[in-house]
Amino acid sequence: MARVQPQFEKFHEVIRTDYDMNATLREKRDIILERVRKHLWDNERPGFERLLQGSYKMKTGVIPIGDLEFDIDVGLRFNTSSLDYDAPTVRSWVLDAVGGHTDKVEELTSCVRVSYAGGEYHVDLVSYAFSAPGVEREPLKLASKSRGWRDASPDALLDRIDDARQAFEDTEDTVTKTDQFRRIVRCLRRWDDVAVPRPSKAKPSGLCFVLLVVRHVPTPFRFANGEPDDRRALEALATAIAKTAGRIVVSKPTPEFEDLLGRLDEDDMRKLKERFAKLAAVLREADAEADPIKACVKLRAQFGEDFPIPDPEESIKRTVGPAIVPSSSAA
Repeated sequence: MARVQPQFEKFHEVIRTDYDMNATLREKRDIILERVRKHLWDNERPGFERLLQGSYKMKTGVIPIGDLEFDIDVGLRFNTSSLDYDAPTVRSWVLDAVGGHTDKVEELTSCVRVSYAGGEYHVDLVSYAFSAPGVEREPLKLASKSRGWRDASPDALLDRIDDARQAFEDTEDTVTKTDQFRRIVRCLRRWDDVAVPRPSKAKPSGLCFVLLVVRHVPTPFRFANGEPDDRRALEALATAIAKTAGRIVVSKPTPEFEDLLGRLDEDDMRKLKERFAKLAAVLREADAEADPIKACVKLRAQFGEDFPIPDPEESIKRTVGPAIVPSSSAA
């Protein structure tokens, strides 16, 4: 079988992004946060603490393709209680602060979105308050547009994901120093973007892919020599999801415990499961190929043009890889 782990690692190197790598993301985030802070100060309103959240905080972000944008997700934990002000009032502070900063500022269900000209970036500002007077830690309340204050626990969510990643500590690649958990999340996100390169309610969120990995890849997949095998990990996940009876349900493990795929209608759900079934089949076909070039051509059809094809010289190295086994804890 062809050994394609080097290509998966090169692919990850090309598609990844986060705050540490992308100065523009940090700059746009910080400019908007300073604008909000100044507005609050000038109008004698409560200040906030920044809560970094989303894919760039988790370091599972990917460079967007097609009509997709860099999605900068920032929480504003206001130094007030949800009993002191109602959710529309707190949201209005943020809306007033960023109004006019760009040509497009809009209120969405859980955030205020600031979009930049050119369609490359947007910043989502999520407002939180403490649940009660004198409570200076979680649980928090999130300011929803239509439902008022809703239970939320962004720090606890990140802690749960960090806990899940502990099993992958020794699976880092040599170039990006990224573990298998984050690598395969990014591979899945780019796979989805290749299939649906535009905003759509049918697209799973980045967090949804993270939680799917938590569920279906609880420990690393490795070759017999102990090295990580990302292809096998992705195949196991795609196969399990494709075989799910009925709807795929991905419940957020912290309040409000919502189903992250609940917005997909039945047709969207069917198509998503079919795409996972196709991904699983292609990953198996790539494993059966003796020639790495042929294997990677198949994989490129799923993961897009950034998935590398080996140099022709590599095709003569007919790799008969070691038996594939999960780590001992996954056995």
